Amino acid sequence: MNGAPAWTPVHAAWSLQGKAPGQVAYDVQAGSVEPRVAQRYFWAASTETPRADRTHAPDALPWVAFLGGAESGGPSTGLVETTWAGGRDATGRISYSARLLLLDWRTVSGAGLTWSSLYDAALDAEWPAVGPGAAHPPHLVLDAAPTTAARLARYIEEDIGFEWAARCAALLLEGRHVVITLAPEHAGRLSAVTRVAVLDGICALLPYGSRAWLSAATWAGHGADHELRLTFAQRPRGSQCHAVLKGQPPQEPQTGPGRAYLAELRRLREKKNLDALLPHLLSHRTALTPHDAEQALQHLRDLDLQAVVLGDIDRGAGRLNDVGRLLALQSWDGLTAAEAAQVVRYLARTALPGGRSPAECAQARSLLLEHWFPGAGEALVDELNSWADDSHTPHRVGAVLGLAAAAAPGDREAHALVLAGYLDGGAAAATPDGVRSRSALLHALQRNLDENGAAAARTVLLRNPQLALAWLDLNAERNTLDDRLVRDLLALPGQDSERKTPKWLRGVARFHREPLDGPAEGDIGALTDISPTAWRTGLKLACLARNPEALSWLAPELYAVASGREGTDTDRAFLFHATEALVPVEPGLDGAHAAWADLFQRPLLDSDMRRSRCLAADDVAPAEYAGVLRTQLPQLGLMSWEVAALAAGLVGDRPEQVPYPVLWELIHPQGTPEAPWLRKLEDPVLDRIAELLKHAGDWITHGMPDRWEQGLRMRPDLQWLAHTAEIRRLVDSRTALPEQLGDAVVRASPDSRYARRAQEVVEFPSAVREAITPWLYERAGSGDWLHRLAAHLDRAAPQRALGRLLYYCISQQRFGDLVRQRALEGHEQLRDSLEQGLKILRLKPPRRARRRDGGDDRA
Repeated sequence: MNGAPAWTPVHAAWSLQGKAPGQVAYDVQAGSVEPRVAQRYFWAASTETPRADRTHAPDALPWVAFLGGAESGGPSTGLVETTWAGGRDATGRISYSARLLLLDWRTVSGAGLTWSSLYDAALDAEWPAVGPGAAHPPHLVLDAAPTTAARLARYIEEDIGFEWAARCAALLLEGRHVVITLAPEHAGRLSAVTRVAVLDGICALLPYGSRAWLSAATWAGHGADHELRLTFAQRPRGSQCHAVLKGQPPQEPQTGPGRAYLAELRRLREKKNLDALLPHLLSHRTALTPHDAEQALQHLRDLDLQAVVLGDIDRGAGRLNDVGRLLALQSWDGLTAAEAAQVVRYLARTALPGGRSPAECAQARSLLLEHWFPGAGEALVDELNSWADDSHTPHRVGAVLGLAAAAAPGDREAHALVLAGYLDGGAAAATPDGVRSRSALLHALQRNLDENGAAAARTVLLRNPQLALAWLDLNAERNTLDDRLVRDLLALPGQDSERKTPKWLRGVARFHREPLDGPAEGDIGALTDISPTAWRTGLKLACLARNPEALSWLAPELYAVASGREGTDTDRAFLFHATEALVPVEPGLDGAHAAWADLFQRPLLDSDMRRSRCLAADDVAPAEYAGVLRTQLPQLGLMSWEVAALAAGLVGDRPEQVPYPVLWELIHPQGTPEAPWLRKLEDPVLDRIAELLKHAGDWITHGMPDRWEQGLRMRPDLQWLAHTAEIRRLVDSRTALPEQLGDAVVRASPDSRYARRAQEVVEFPSAVREAITPWLYERAGSGDWLHRLAAHLDRAAPQRALGRLLYYCISQQRFGDLVRQRALEGHEQLRDSLEQGLKILRLKPPRRARRRDGGDDRA
């Protein structure tokens, strides 16, 4: 529409309203429009009665009105011109007439006619004569030519002003009524043609389809209510907006669509000028309604849609419909890589559940998948890695990955690419929160990954050990190490004959007890170098694999944590529980494993070395336990008080459980030179044993080395040990008489006594009970040996009744169970022997009786 106008014949239905000579009322005089329809248009265009005395006033005829309507099932355009008829009615008043041209909207829009061109054609049209016998054709033929966009642009810029016209257009779009008045310096008569041009210029800043509903008039009086949207008038009334031609501009629009439309007009005029803007607006030929403000704004935006869409997205005000139109109008090739990525990321964000309505989420997802292109995956990666740490929930990230997975029919690598790109994550993935969120996501997805996804995840894990350890931590905590992705990763070192697998992964596999050749030190060191908490991952895997060797592999790290030099209280609590799981405190422990566990728990348990008293009952376990301590303790740099605490921890609190084999092998190793530092441990060990012997019932555990026993006997408060040793010697000889044993018991039990009241009884020292137990077990069922011992004890210490005390102890103490059982068995054997003898006697035949005469007494 910028070139020379093309004249087009346009057919219009017509109608004339006026007064026949002698009539009082106005009515339809002639025309092809059904009178009832025509009357409706005439009525809509009439706002007051013209006055003949206003020939040179602003309200002078002719008046021109443009009306949108709907006839025959489709939109239509009506033009009503009111002029003086040139005659008088029956009352003598000058009469006027009104002419209606009614055009089908499709005809008008197809020809691109604006109000100015339509009015020009109407002025040149030949109207039929009115009168009896006059021919009334069904249509008038108008020779019309569209007004060029260049002419409209020039008129807007030079005559009425862009800002003034743009505000009027925006107000009309938001449903307001606009009244145009003349500035005082332009208060003279303004021709109808000029007024139509003003109305046309305002309407030109709206999409052409708006003319289907807009109504405008070159004059509107206040004689009647009307619905004309844009009019010239003497003054505004009610809520009408006021615009002074070439003077005061109208107010700013008040609604969102109105403000947005005005802002977009200003932007496009500045960027592209009106010569480009108006042809675009005139090209919109689809009829609109008063409720289509959003659609009008959309069409305006379409002129610079790419910039609009990208700008809106930048401001956080993106519109899905605009994006959809952009993608429909042009391919991704029309955008730079950065611009395409910006659109993809916006659609991905909008498709996330919870942010928008379900319908908008579905629309964004559909748009992205429908217009998917190879670079979309990289854009999704950038979007994921741009989020704040608290946004990286498995649900949100999984939704983006789901978009990539849904693109599989056309891009089978998209899901794996996005997953790998997110897991790698650049700088975002290197933060603790980034590692945590990514490991959680991979754990949530790992069971459902296809081969491509699993391969991509393995590749990332191999080059990102921090992520791999966090992910393995999570699998260990949730007991999912049997998942295929985890198994495949841990199995890689065992399948790698060329040892190309990273050493840290070999270290991980060793903790999980995967069969690997070669020394472990380098592999474990590579693992612990990854992060300060890598030892936790190793211990978790070791606990699940029941691999106590892990404790010795992690000695430096575990020492540092246990001693408090490194780590937190949470780390120390974890270390304690992991050690309990790997080497539980129960009988039969391996010596080396028990030693490492005790060493790491020593600072956490006040130096209690509990497992030293739970070793396997052989010669190997104590030697292994002592061997580990012998190599490790000198490196700890213990203070003297710590040495004393260690000695107490090794000896324990119960005399019967003192681990003499461990203690002796530690301080006096066989076949190994004695370490001077460890010799310092001997005195604290003996002090602790002596303390137990004094305060725990005078107990001396079987197995105490003779050298230590001799030394303890020399202590003033432990001289009773000699008498206890004498009891053991007599018992071991197996030839001691009860009387000899009783004398030794009396000497070893100076404070023991029996009384009728149980609370006054002082039992035999536990060492005495232990020493005589073998003799009681052996002799309890042998005749009266037990009774002889008790009788001698009563005779040797009648005031203390030690014989009765012996019976009392047997009845009360656990060690008496077997004694009583053996005595009972002895009595039962004696009873059985007597009964067997009686049976034999009963079975023996009676001796034959001899007759006194010396003959046999035979039957």
